[in-house]
Amino acid sequence: MAAGALTTVSLAAETLRALREHARATYPNECCGLILRRGGREEVRPIRNIQDELHAADPERYPRPARIAYYMDGKELLAVLNEVDRDGWEVAAFYHSHPDHAAYFSEEDTERALFQGEPLYPDTAYIILGLDAGEVRELKAFRWDAAKKAFVESPVVGAEPG
Repeated sequence: MAAGALTTVSLAAETLRALREHARATYPNECCGLILRRGGREEVRPIRNIQDELHAADPERYPRPARIAYYMDGKELLAVLNEVDRDGWEVAAFYHSHPDHAAYFSEEDTERALFQGEPLYPDTAYIILGLDAGEVRELKAFRWDAAKKAFVESPVVGAEPG
């Protein structure tokens, strides 16, 4: 993304509904997944959050439960990414929720999105849903700004809370 440019993230109404439903269904835990796009069509692909399993097995390495963290199931994620490569999809966005917190791009979100200081998916949006008492109150998108070397908020077309 060029310096100072605001790239709008456009999502279909059906995609927005699916994101809100997934966040509500997993509340009070965080949800996570991908949005795929091909030929003008979008598909939401929920990925199982295995954070509680990791936390139970190794609380020192994974100190936070799924209520305040997520870790995508590697097998499910790999299967979706293989489908992306095989069937010509693009990863339009990664998403996750913040139960009872605002939708913001955290330091941990940044760390997971980068490899050696560069984004793994530089053209992909990162969507975060903020929930309050199980209801989606906000949805925000973030994109990599190469000039700023940071993820910056981008406007979302059609993203209305609830």
